[in-house]
Amino acid sequence: MVGYLIREKSKKKTSSSEASEREEEFKCPRCGSTNIVEDPETGDLVCQDCGLIIDSSVLNFSKDWRAFDSEEYIERAHAGAPVTPLRPGFGLDTDITLTRGLSKKSVNQLKRTQKHVADSKEKTVEPALRKIRDAAESLNLPQETVEDAATLYRMAARAGLVKGRSMDAMVAAVIYAACRRTDVPRTLEEVSKYFSLEEKEVGRSFRFLFRKLGIQIPPPKPENFVYLICSKLNLPEEVATQAIRIIKIAKKNGATMGREPVGVAAAAVYMACQELGIHRTQRELAQAANVTEVTVRNRYKELIQKARKKWLEELTEEKLNEIKRRISEKLKASTQTSPRE
Repeated sequence: MVGYLIREKSKKKTSSSEASEREEEFKCPRCGSTNIVEDPETGDLVCQDCGLIIDSSVLNFSKDWRAFDSEEYIERAHAGAPVTPLRPGFGLDTDITLTRGLSKKSVNQLKRTQKHVADSKEKTVEPALRKIRDAAESLNLPQETVEDAATLYRMAARAGLVKGRSMDAMVAAVIYAACRRTDVPRTLEEVSKYFSLEEKEVGRSFRFLFRKLGIQIPPPKPENFVYLICSKLNLPEEVATQAIRIIKIAKKNGATMGREPVGVAAAAVYMACQELGIHRTQRELAQAANVTEVTVRNRYKELIQKARKKWLEELTEEKLNEIKRRISEKLKASTQTSPRE
């Protein structure tokens, strides 16, 4: 007898180290028991309290082998590479190589056949995917961003938007869009510079692509550029923390609206340095953020008017002095441990 299965969604409490997650709980329709077991031989789900067969021929997705140590696990595992939009055929293509029992001529014939029957769409996107992988390595992009760029390019290719257009400009556009979507601090100038293209050309491709696809790209956030600027200038973490607080206050007061995000970030870092007793010039900030000194100066003036007073009130003088003391101790420790020339 095959019954039916009642599924109840329930949130189970886990330990503090594990996040709470939603799981499926099986419930017997006859007695309401949750004491359900699976017969590995028949694939039946059976209630242990009343014996009702709740479901039959359930697919078993577990491994068909066991391992008792890490070496045995590696030896017996036979799963392939993960599915990824970065590879032709999403990584599910077949690699034909010369093996025992096959002649070189046979292998070449198989490779020609494989190319002949390969999806024409995959052939079209393969060069672009290669460019995305190369650019990701040079621009130091995380895997999530690279895969998002590949997905966006595939969407554009399916919609017929890349035909007759510059591949470099389109690839640069999807990389810049992926950086915006995944909150990676890369400017349009940085991406354009890698492909030796003008910002206008990449920006034009970017707007065309996502107007046609109907995808909304969030505006870049000034906070995302703070840690990048601080790392370039080797500034303490306290500076980055306070710069982000300044930006949040400035946002509430409308001081960041319509402003270049990286310029706002540079000005916030400069203000934090000024108040925390760290000497950095506007030129240094401009070079680290890849903007002009005029931009840093103008954004700094706006932050003084709309964010500085509120920030210092929230921070309090006692907390400000404590942060200054910690920074001073860190700087002393770093100069003492640094090797003498």
